[in-house]
Amino acid sequence: MSSTRLLLLLFFTLLASFAPAQNSCNCDSNISLGEREVLKYSDSVEIFNTIEKLEIINNAACSFEALNFKFHYYCSEKKVERAYFVLEEQEKLSKKMSCKNQVFDIYFNKALYYNSISDFEKLSEFGFKALKEAEKLKDVDKEIEVIKQIVHLFTRMKEKSKKWEYVQRAEKLILNHKTSINNKVSNYAWLVYEFENEYTIKGRETLIDSALNFIKEVKSQAIDNKLYHEVARLYRASEAFSYHKGELNEALVYIDSAIFYAKKIKGYKNMSGFYLSKSWDHLDLKQYENASKWIDSALFYDDKTDIAGHMMLLSQAAEIYESSGTSNKALSSLKIYTQLKDSIMSKQRSKIVNELETKYQTEIKDAQIKRLSIWLILTSLGIVSLLFITTLIRLRQSRKQNDALRLAFDKQIKLEKELSDVRDEIAQDFHDDLGNKLARISLLSNLISGEVSIDDPKVKSKIRQITEDANGLYKGTRDFVFSLKSNSDYIEEIATYLSDFGEDFFEKTKVKFVVKKAISTNDKLPHYWNKQLVFIFKEALTNTLKHSKCDQVTLSFIFKNNTLTVSCIDNGLGISNLDIDSSNGLSNMKNRAKKIGGLLRVDSELGIGTTITFIGNINEI
Repeated sequence: MSSTRLLLLLFFTLLASFAPAQNSCNCDSNISLGEREVLKYSDSVEIFNTIEKLEIINNAACSFEALNFKFHYYCSEKKVERAYFVLEEQEKLSKKMSCKNQVFDIYFNKALYYNSISDFEKLSEFGFKALKEAEKLKDVDKEIEVIKQIVHLFTRMKEKSKKWEYVQRAEKLILNHKTSINNKVSNYAWLVYEFENEYTIKGRETLIDSALNFIKEVKSQAIDNKLYHEVARLYRASEAFSYHKGELNEALVYIDSAIFYAKKIKGYKNMSGFYLSKSWDHLDLKQYENASKWIDSALFYDDKTDIAGHMMLLSQAAEIYESSGTSNKALSSLKIYTQLKDSIMSKQRSKIVNELETKYQTEIKDAQIKRLSIWLILTSLGIVSLLFITTLIRLRQSRKQNDALRLAFDKQIKLEKELSDVRDEIAQDFHDDLGNKLARISLLSNLISGEVSIDDPKVKSKIRQITEDANGLYKGTRDFVFSLKSNSDYIEEIATYLSDFGEDFFEKTKVKFVVKKAISTNDKLPHYWNKQLVFIFKEALTNTLKHSKCDQVTLSFIFKNNTLTVSCIDNGLGISNLDIDSSNGLSNMKNRAKKIGGLLRVDSELGIGTTITFIGNINEI
């Protein structure tokens, strides 16, 4: 009996000893691989908040998961050296844990790392190792993510048949597997792009039909769950399909939707591809001015650190500029493209020449060693050592200077970010506090005026005055809050704000309101311009409605060669020179323009109309 008890005690002791090892392989964060893929498109603050929460848990599996987030973030930011350091830390931790899941993660992350540095041999090795581990774990989500990397591998190696074989394998898994909304949307969006690529190769209409069904299946779910990165991808794919079918107007609608949702994505985003597609759509519609404008935006917003991608964009830009009749820009794009190409070729040639030169110098040196005396060799070594030491000293000094410059630059960026955040917080607090109270005063005074029987006309007049003052102050508050926001310094934001005001202001009148924009790049304007420009042209539009008796008003924005020109043009009665000189309103508008270093010009002709124009060069401020 005692021996039985002893055996039972030993059994439960062994069982208890295994429990911590099992638990140490699991983290309660419940964050899947697909959700990690979606989270990497969020801003860095959100990512590092998640990392901090995981690190606090004091669990090896959660620490491993935190390293996973860091690795994926650095990969997405193309910080490959930091990513590799995190990968090494993760591999050390996984050896201590000895968990099956972590074996897969290490293989998968290595595949991602070697993909980021274009080492296709290593990508192939660890990609297929990760696929094998996913199959062992019977984890379909992991299997799908690895297959995506293998498809990318075969795409880069131009193995079209092998690539399509794995796309079809992934399709079966995706369509037959129940997973989270984030995973489903991400996987369907990936399928859509692969089917579109296959269509460009084979031209089979059934591929488009299948891809459109995929889009229909998940688009509303993506919008409802605010998965803006995937929504933008789905609309961009819809644009591509409409373009293939020759439905160019529909293609423009889709690419505008893609741009709208892409702007909602937090963190880093490269908008150049969207603007490039929009430019091609306008070009095929023979809308050459718009085509040229949008390829300007594509080049402006492109990530120029991606040399290969930037070269491809420059090549297409040259073609678009040439077709739209902008020969000077076509030539400029082609020159930059050629310079980049020559630079890459020059580096390759230099490498070959240096290798040959090194080999030649080695042979010469060997011959000299046989002929020259020991004294000559020692002298040569002394000179080389002196040069080497001098070079090391210079390199050290250079590194110190670079470190100081980098530190100063980082501080400047941090201060600008903090200032931007403060401006946005002040704007929000101001709007929530004062704006809401003014709206409440206006509402209460309206209620008093409508519901309370008051015979005294003076009291009624004062109540009306309270309402009008509150409304006027509330509208003025909106302008002030807008000028506080950090993004209100950009030309497009100011143009949009004034255009929205004009549309609302003239909506219930017989005056036709027209907006024209020719903004080459969405530059940031000098401080304080936004507020003055809003005041100037709100007053201009208000005076036009009150006094001009016109039937059309045009608000025009032109930004070219660092010069901003904004005009309010009406076809009304016009203003005499005497009235122009004596008008307090026009005088105030001119003073506002002068405050920000600009010029306000008033051109008017009786019976024809009035044009009020602001001109300012941002480089002169």
